[in-house]
Amino acid sequence: MSRQTVRTELVIVGSGPGGIAAAAAYTRHGEENHRVLMLDELPAPGGQIWRGGAPNRVAKGWLEEIDNPAILRWKGEVIDFLPRDSGVVFLKEDGTHWNIIGRDLILATGARERWIPFPGWTLPGVVGIGGIQAMLKTGFPVKGRKVVVAGSGPLMFPVARSLKKGGARLLAIAEQASISKLAWFAAHLPAYPEKTIEAVGYLGGLWNVPQYRGTWVKCAGGQKKLEWIELTNGKKSWRIECDLLATGCHLVPSVELARLGGVELNDDRVKVNTHCLTSRPNVFAVGECTGVGGAERAIAQGLVAGSAAAMQSELANFYANGLPRWNRFVHLLDETFAPRPEMLAQVGAGTFVCRCEDVPHGKIQSMNCWREAKLQTRMGMGACQGRVCGPIAKALYNFDVDTPRPPLIPLATQDLLELYKPEKRRV
Repeated sequence: MSRQTVRTELVIVGSGPGGIAAAAAYTRHGEENHRVLMLDELPAPGGQIWRGGAPNRVAKGWLEEIDNPAILRWKGEVIDFLPRDSGVVFLKEDGTHWNIIGRDLILATGARERWIPFPGWTLPGVVGIGGIQAMLKTGFPVKGRKVVVAGSGPLMFPVARSLKKGGARLLAIAEQASISKLAWFAAHLPAYPEKTIEAVGYLGGLWNVPQYRGTWVKCAGGQKKLEWIELTNGKKSWRIECDLLATGCHLVPSVELARLGGVELNDDRVKVNTHCLTSRPNVFAVGECTGVGGAERAIAQGLVAGSAAAMQSELANFYANGLPRWNRFVHLLDETFAPRPEMLAQVGAGTFVCRCEDVPHGKIQSMNCWREAKLQTRMGMGACQGRVCGPIAKALYNFDVDTPRPPLIPLATQDLLELYKPEKRRV
């Protein structure tokens, strides 16, 4: 297996709303012969949020705009960051490996759900909120299944609505944020009318589903799979029989690739300037990897970064005027849906923190840092490579995850040896 090289004007990692807006802005305002190469593990553009088709006219318009011969889309996995160029190493779906080098590179790597462990969270039938959303969009059957959605964050409501539309018996929606925090959030929501309309629409479709505030999962149980969960509001607890639990405590930015590339982070998100430029020259970042704020913010950042990459500074400045408002929305979400102390305090010594390597809380709580825990317990060395337990360790122990080692996904040993021969690391 040999690694091939391709060069283009702009490389975009991620084809969600931010990446799409960046590609559209670049092709609108860049030079006519300039090309964009968009990389994603999904077969179609839209990312997780627009996966499975456009949910509204806005999404439809953006998806149609990138149906452009100047924008080439490749399916596969980014596995490494090139050390000296604005580019990445890419494993294409046909098994070929590529050095993909752009004059500019835009990271639009998105976010994932944050788990907060509880006894029973590793049982079959307990899935992430983002995970069940992806499963539903690929046809996962839920008709007749008894489902609870419990955790935190706005994503719970579109997922709950999708479950209900799929025929699930939706038994409860439990939000861990306190009533006072939710009231504070609601008081600020009118500054974002597009979000207010969206929220009203989701709540209207869930009016007959029991909803609890300041409530979280205390534990889950079953013989070989999920059979029940226990909810608590800190004063009383009650059991609900169910066979599917969708859970997650808001979202955390996906920054593994940025860490690997030596890009500066701030509070576990990619740090960018007003033009969405990172600390690394010619490398931009947009969307949830810079802070979780929804599709509208990702699109706004994409327009800024795409214009800046096209060397349209005045246009980038114009689009950047709208970013402070959406950056405030990121902080609003973070403050409202942060895990409450009671959820963190209920993690027992025997509760697994790293489910890949079956490492319990009791073995980690005396450790001083991520590296020590990793060396002593193998935490973060399993299949997910710290993507699940890393944010958990940050929430429970304030551990900062180390820079990952390439490749970012598992490879066969023969491919690994061939790919990383010293002479093949040169570009």
